Amino acid sequence: MNKKILTGLIIFLILTQILGINISNADEQVKVTEETQENTTQNAEVKKQEIKENVKAKVIEAGKSYERDNGNGGKEYVQNVKVKILEGEEKDEKFDTTYVLTYDLDNKIVGYELKEGNTVYVGIQKENNEIKIIVQDVVRQNYLIGLVIFFFASIILVGRKKGIKAIIGLIITVLAVFIVLLAAIFKGYNAILVSIGTCFIIIVLTFTVIDGWNKKTISAALGTLGGVVLAGIIAIITGYLAKLSGAGKEEAIMLSIASDTAFNFRDLLFAEIIVSALGACMDVGMSIASSLSELKIKNPSISGKELFKSGMNIGGDMIGTMTNTLILSFIGSSLILVLLYMSSQVTFTEVINIEAIATECVCALSGSIGIVYTVPITAVIFSFINRNKEIYKVKSENIIEGKRSLKL
Repeated sequence: MNKKILTGLIIFLILTQILGINISNADEQVKVTEETQENTTQNAEVKKQEIKENVKAKVIEAGKSYERDNGNGGKEYVQNVKVKILEGEEKDEKFDTTYVLTYDLDNKIVGYELKEGNTVYVGIQKENNEIKIIVQDVVRQNYLIGLVIFFFASIILVGRKKGIKAIIGLIITVLAVFIVLLAAIFKGYNAILVSIGTCFIIIVLTFTVIDGWNKKTISAALGTLGGVVLAGIIAIITGYLAKLSGAGKEEAIMLSIASDTAFNFRDLLFAEIIVSALGACMDVGMSIASSLSELKIKNPSISGKELFKSGMNIGGDMIGTMTNTLILSFIGSSLILVLLYMSSQVTFTEVINIEAIATECVCALSGSIGIVYTVPITAVIFSFINRNKEIYKVKSENIIEGKRSLKL
């Protein structure tokens, strides 16, 4: 196991170096953006003032929330709190401030009240030797870290050794997405090629760590790659025919404004689709390959044609649940967006023709098609490479009918 893990990590690092991808460019872009924003802010100031943001503070006193006029003819909920600064020049100093709980103009969305002991981010504004504190947000990282720890512990508790391998595979996936995919796209590389390459890296390294490199994982890897590439091709064709710009989402517009990099949003749509479909396709590909592997072990004389039929039967049961998983995932992510348009009293036909909604539909359907075709691709590859084997075992030390098995 240790050798497999080490080999996988070495391959990952080598591929990263070959691609010449790093996050330094992203850092530089962020620094340039921050410097530009700072200069703009300084030039626009009329009064001499200094603003520090994202300084941690602890709530030492918290009152009850109450309603007041928001100054625009409406109402808002606020809460009087006292905070103690935890870092910076004002460390250990205490300030009274008002925390606004209302998010919208109509006072319909109200956040949670702060409690004594909560840690928050505050903005410190100095103007004419006076300090004003603005509570910006709650520090939530500790809760997220706790959730991640519980997630990993659950995987290890249920999966034992395979659970540890699964965690390593997950870490490789996350690193590949951030170090290879996002960094390369941010540097201006073609998002289509980068996304395919990243998927290949994730598939190979994850399957190698989980189950070694044998004919079962080869079948699963090729089937998965075929499924996600097919999903991307269908998305490109449909996007071209449907005239999808890739910039139908609010986040795309914000990215084009915030970044100096000229992104191809149509290519980014492709990358989004195959990354979203990758996990489900990997699940289907490995499940089909593992099931057929067990069949071959139990019945070494089974023919390639029978293996393919069995793979299709097994895959047929999986398609319904896995496609539902992906469709429901996209519906859930765009639920509020759909409700927004429905609240505007537009018809269903008008809703699905809106580019943002049409984009989500294309993503969901293309990914689901990729899952569907992962089944026959994996079944065909596995049945072909095992069509003439009378003795099939994954581990060479196992013996069938008095003969040493073939190592795959």
